[in-house]
Formats: sequence, structure tokens, C-alpha cells
Amino acid sequence: MSKTKEFHRPDNWSKAHQLLKRSDINTVPLTVGPRPTALTNLSADAFVDLEKLHLNDIQLGDDGIVHIGALVTLQDIYQSELIKSQAGGVLKEAAYFSATLGLRNLASLAGTITDPENPPDVPLVLMALDAVVTVQKDENQTRQVTLHEWMKDCTKVLLPGEAILEVSFPVQPSASSALARVNRTPRDKAILSAVAVLLIDNGICSKAGVTLAGANSSPVRLWEVETLLTGKYVTRELLEQAAQLAENQARPVGDYLGSVVYRTAMASVLTKRALSQALKATK
Repeated sequence: MSKTKEFHRPDNWSKAHQLLKRSDINTVPLTVGPRPTALTNLSADAFVDLEKLHLNDIQLGDDGIVHIGALVTLQDIYQSELIKSQAGGVLKEAAYFSATLGLRNLASLAGTITDPENPPDVPLVLMALDAVVTVQKDENQTRQVTLHEWMKDCTKVLLPGEAILEVSFPVQPSASSALARVNRTPRDKAILSAVAVLLIDNGICSKAGVTLAGANSSPVRLWEVETLLTGKYVTRELLEQAAQLAENQARPVGDYLGSVVYRTAMASVLTKRALSQALKATK
């Protein structure tokens, strides 16, 4: 029989950290992802609900940064006019594909980025948008981790006593974007996904964010592809080169959904598709 779980809902960070730092009881923040796991199946002995700590806002700061609180739900992201206005609304699209309506109303952003079994679409988009995760270390101390580093092993980034405060990214209303996915049905978790966020001026790419999931052990940012595109006039030939670079970076693990050969080939196909669609959206 599973151990009895403790549940706490502190009303300030001091109490929250006292609970999370306990060494005698394995205590973690309570988060829900788009593919929820029964709490009795989790290894933690106690959960801290941070609902009273005001982590459920989406705001545009005076610094030109979009701030999304850790407990903002996927449905909040889907419905947000601010999110819709950024990079062609690709984050809104990713939230929609990540879960059904009922689960979108339960799943938080923090829950979405802390389990590698969750759909990759929202993390992929945020990575392409240069997102940073802010972690509350102590009552008056925070630290930041780029999301592409976070997703390399998202289950081990948080240290005892820490909790996700927010995910933020620079405002990008002029960027075009695309999310390309392949899956068994439209609402299934994607077998592979690629995201492209491009800033194009007169055909010249001044900035690129390109990410891929399903072709490596964790979602990755395609730095070589971004470097190839930046500062160049985007042509069909350049997109072919970008697709080849994506395929070269692929290190997939085959499974019943896709062999190594299939996943490697689709890394090229989806990267080119996402880039082509993002480029088309600028016209």
C-alpha cells in the first residue's frame, strides 16, 4: 500500500521554503502536467501547493519581457491575447495541441516543463523564443536557467527547497513562426516536432530560433541551423542545407512509434517544413 501523502498550501514563500527544504520528508512543489500521474505513483512523500503565491499571471514587463507564472495553465496560455500576439501565436497553437480542454485547465506551465514524458510542443516553442526559467531558491533569492539547458534533464534541475517562479522570453511581435508535427492522430503526443521562429526583413533573416524534439534523447535547439540562417537571404537551397544540418544532429532512440532511420529522416523533413511555413508566414 502506498504511503500517506502530505499536502500543504502556504501563504508566503518563507513557509513554502521551510516545507520544501525538509530533509526528513521528501517534499516537492505540487504541479500538474498535460499527462498527469497519480500522486500515489510519485516518489515524493509531501506536496506543497503554491497557489496562494501569485504565480498565475501572464504579463508584459516594462523591460520588454513576457513573464508567464509557473502556475499559469495551458488554457490560460491558449486564451491569452498577449501570447497570441507573439511570434504569430505559435505558443497558443502549442498549448492547444498539448492536451484536451479539460486537461489544459488543469495543467500548469511548471508541470509541462518538468516531466520528459509530456508533449514537447510548448517547451519547443519557448526554447525557440529564447525562454528562461526563473527559480525561487530562497525567500529573497532566485536563479535563472535557459530553457534549452533545462530540458536536457528537466527532472534534475530543481534543487531541494526550490520552486519554479516563472518562464519568460523577449517580446517578439514581429517574428513569424511555425510548428510542424508528425503523430498518429492530430491530438496524439507528437512523435516528432519542429519549431521555427524567424525575424525576416526584406528576405534577410536577422534572427532565428529553431528547435526539434523526437530525434534526440531530449528536445534540442538547432544552433548550427540558426547560425546558417542568420544574416542571409533565405532561399530554397539554404533551407535544404538547414534540413541536412538537422538530420546530421539527430541522435534518436528507436521505439514502436518510429525507428532510428525514420526519426532521423523526419528530423530533416520537419525542420524544413517548419522553416518553410515560417518563411511563408512573413509574406
